[in-house]
Amino acid sequence: MTLALVYALLAGLHTVIDFDMGWHLATGRYVLQHHVVPSTDILSYTSPGAEWLYPPFAGVLLYGIFNVWGYAGLTWFCALALMAMVACLLRGPSRQESGLAAVLAIMAVPALALRATPRADLFTTLFFAIFLAQLWKFHRRSADPSGGRVEVNSLTPSTRLDHVEGTAALRRERLRLWILPLLMLLWVNLHPGFVAGLGILIAYFLIEGLELLFPNRRKAVLQRLQQAWPPLAATVVATLFNPYGPRIFKAVLHLADLTQPSSAFVAELAAVRLTLPSLAQALVWRNPDSSYWWLALAAVVVVGLAFWRRQFGAALLTVAALYASVQHHRYQGLFAIVVVVVGSTILTEAFQDRRQGSARVAAKRLGIMFVLPSIAAAALCLLTCVRICDLITSRYYLVSTSGVLFGAGESCWFPERAAAFIQREQLPGNVFQNYELGGFTAWRLGPTHGDFIDGRNVSPAVWTEEQELLSSPPDSAVWETESDRRGVNILFFPLSRIAGLESPDLMSLCQSHLWRPVYLDEVSIVLLRNRRENLPWIERFNIDCQTHNFDPPRNASRGELSNFYANAGIILLLLRRYNEAQEALDRSLAIFPEDASIHVALARLYSVQQHLGDTEREFKIALSLRSDLAIIWYSLGRFYASHGRYAEARPLILTAAQLDTIPASDYCLLGLIDVALQHDQQALMDFDKAEEARSDLPGPDDLYPEFFAQIAEGRAEAYFALGEPQRAIELQQEAIRRTPENAGRWEALAFLLEKTGSKQLAEQARQKAQALSQK
Repeated sequence: MTLALVYALLAGLHTVIDFDMGWHLATGRYVLQHHVVPSTDILSYTSPGAEWLYPPFAGVLLYGIFNVWGYAGLTWFCALALMAMVACLLRGPSRQESGLAAVLAIMAVPALALRATPRADLFTTLFFAIFLAQLWKFHRRSADPSGGRVEVNSLTPSTRLDHVEGTAALRRERLRLWILPLLMLLWVNLHPGFVAGLGILIAYFLIEGLELLFPNRRKAVLQRLQQAWPPLAATVVATLFNPYGPRIFKAVLHLADLTQPSSAFVAELAAVRLTLPSLAQALVWRNPDSSYWWLALAAVVVVGLAFWRRQFGAALLTVAALYASVQHHRYQGLFAIVVVVVGSTILTEAFQDRRQGSARVAAKRLGIMFVLPSIAAAALCLLTCVRICDLITSRYYLVSTSGVLFGAGESCWFPERAAAFIQREQLPGNVFQNYELGGFTAWRLGPTHGDFIDGRNVSPAVWTEEQELLSSPPDSAVWETESDRRGVNILFFPLSRIAGLESPDLMSLCQSHLWRPVYLDEVSIVLLRNRRENLPWIERFNIDCQTHNFDPPRNASRGELSNFYANAGIILLLLRRYNEAQEALDRSLAIFPEDASIHVALARLYSVQQHLGDTEREFKIALSLRSDLAIIWYSLGRFYASHGRYAEARPLILTAAQLDTIPASDYCLLGLIDVALQHDQQALMDFDKAEEARSDLPGPDDLYPEFFAQIAEGRAEAYFALGEPQRAIELQQEAIRRTPENAGRWEALAFLLEKTGSKQLAEQARQKAQALSQK
């Protein structure tokens, strides 16, 4: 139990990084400065006045902590909250149950740590743990088998003592239920996830209702329901005591709306892939993320035991939690809580039944029963100690490229220096930034600068607009038109590998005529619109991306230096400064050679330089370090395919498709490989799967012209090989309709037309291809 608490504290003690933390802090600042709870959007300039209902007091609390203790205070608050979650899961009625709860809690710590971040969702995880633990204890311990009608004088002294203690426990558990409405009063004002608390109440009544099916349990159930309904009814009523009244449930519906455009790109909303490569992650014992699969296995055992013991309510609750965790990563923390609370009880009772089954068999196996638990406990302690060491040394964070390091304070991912530059130099106009940077922009640049879009995703139309801009060249008419309409004068993009480099092409930004870079470091870039009124800043701060130096931070730790050189190396690679990129990546690798992302970056560098052997070696090293990442399998497979090694590429791309949360691109490439291998029917099936996976991506088809053009062109080749040239021509024309400026696709259409005897049309298509090639 002590080890579980220490593990929880240290798992939460890392630098803070969260895409939503910023807008929580900005909201808290607004409430304290204006003494008003907002009901409309006050952070984004693209959605002014739009209705926004969200409990504000988590932001107020986090902002208060930040004002007193800064980012370090937020780190310690999250670490202590995580330890509190685990502590409330460990209180069992018996030593054995508490011990089993500790075993399961150690497995649950990684999932809970992902939810223990400085955002309002933290309170939902904490209160969910308290609600479930308290109601489960009441359900399991508060029943008085006698129904309260026992003559105490008729009992033996030992039985009388048990009865008195049981009655006292009954009163304690009943009184403790009154903490639930008080907690709900806090919960409803902290996070829309308070609805999970109502879900626990429904689950409790369902469990009790299923217990009524058994006559010998009916009296105890009715007694519990009679005692429980007043505090539980008060808990429901408490949800109305918030600044919005009943309208708070609109916020709940918005939070639960998984059809929002950004949902497909939010990792925590993605489903778990139940494929063999995904399941193999359970064998990577040193990676804390494998604990989810261990908990899932424990849940399956608990469900089986619960059904066998005719505890149908417990079984259904565990099944529902497991299903939710598979559908969305966000609910893995709540699932872990259910497994610890319910599983520890079910497993303890099963062990006790087995122990009481046959004294003779137990006597024969006494030695084994002592040895096996000791071995298991020692192995678990050793594993936990290894994982704790990985946390303290930051090995886990560097391996996972999470952007955080062990210790208190802010993450190196935050573009603090760029934000300080914008504020210090008082750059005018609205800021455009991508989705991930929205919360930070609202916090660090607000209230003088609003954000374009943030994690609240108030407007789907704005999200679609953001994606269209990011997919367009910075000098395109789209950028000019939208910048005029929105008054955008500043571009603020993250460049760190943590944010996925989702800004437009860095080289295009540096060479843009419409925008000029005025600030650049290893995690961000700032550009100003190239207009006369901005010339004083542009002339003073103009950045030459081909000569700009990246200076390492002073007094940096080894982990910070590793991150710095890795980020700088990738940026230099994008800027085609290959020698400098090589030097930076080598320095990062010398500090921490287990970072798979550095090996991937080196592989791409060698690929550009046509060092094919070195490219393959680096991809394989990265794969040996992180076999759970789809992008590495995909990158190596694409490398093989680009050099005609299709037979070697196919199993790699197939594995990537089985690991990827949205495998649209994987199946598209797989189809092209099958076309090259002359597996034409299989290729058509691959393209169908690619289109099916595309339905999980947000926005209209027009946002993905190249994706659909590749599918159409691949199908055209497959149908031509299958002897359907007319169908092939139609599909090639569809590919051209998607990408009319692609000369190669016009040339392919000319080939198909010529093969069908349409020589005049073929010549026209060939002339179009030549004209496009000369541009």
